[in-house]
Amino acid sequence: MRVSDMMKPDGRVFLKSEWGQISDEWPCVSFTKRSVGDRLRREFVSGRDILIYVGTTNTEMTRQTEHRSRLISAVTIEPNQILQTRKIVPPHAWAKSNAQWGDRWPHSMAVLAAANIVGPPYPAARDIIPIAYRSFGEVANRGGVVEALGDERKAVMGLELEPLTLNLREDVLNYLGLRGAFSVEIDQSVKQEAYRMAQLIIDRVKRGGEVGVKVNPLRSSPNLSDLNALLVQKWSEQAGRCALCGGALTAKGGNKMLQPSADRTDSGNGAYDDANVAITHLACNLAKNSYGVDDFEDWLSVLRGVDLGSAP
Repeated sequence: MRVSDMMKPDGRVFLKSEWGQISDEWPCVSFTKRSVGDRLRREFVSGRDILIYVGTTNTEMTRQTEHRSRLISAVTIEPNQILQTRKIVPPHAWAKSNAQWGDRWPHSMAVLAAANIVGPPYPAARDIIPIAYRSFGEVANRGGVVEALGDERKAVMGLELEPLTLNLREDVLNYLGLRGAFSVEIDQSVKQEAYRMAQLIIDRVKRGGEVGVKVNPLRSSPNLSDLNALLVQKWSEQAGRCALCGGALTAKGGNKMLQPSADRTDSGNGAYDDANVAITHLACNLAKNSYGVDDFEDWLSVLRGVDLGSAP
């Protein structure tokens, strides 16, 4: 297996200085400056591009001599979400890092696929990527990422790899599960409906506790991107059916009564989370909230031709 097998032929090769190889001890790409993550969010395309670890020359940070100034790992990352490092790395690794360095790398991106470059000896950065490697020393690139171009890009793509399976924490696995909801198999109109519902929820959460004609109830939710992913996942789990009446949900329809609506299963619970959210028709959601579940289900039974008076 080579680096080229982890990326597309037209993919970009990004490089980042690291203190060691990718491993279960630190199964993510971390950075001090959020601007580094912002650049990756703008430019890195998961499934197309690759990120290469280059061992630092710092003897205190990169303790294994064979890793220093060498190309040591290749990873594919999820660039659409910046996560808290403490929620990704094992607790003991996080505690050890904090004791030695403080909260030096607070931001991270999840690693979707990982491999270590074959070695030792590992390929020397000065031999494979001399121009890109020198650019690490530029003030603007310190702590950031640089790109291998031209012949240097081709040289990196030809390096041999040993695939690696990471043991990820539950928080990360849950996030990657939500990420799967953004599959290209999901119709774009469904994604747009999910985004619209997510924005409405965020707005309701912000208004929680405000006093108007009445006091708005307190609510909570994930951030917008995670909430968006959750709603797309729910649509898929429900097979595009209303969680209350079982009828088909319609994305981008003209009938407001049939408009998809995010419903809290337990209205007394203010959380919009996986356990308490379902997608319904707006009319079903409003009817249930106005008259209660029992009266709503009686109404549905009548619509379906059930004679409630003869029920046992």
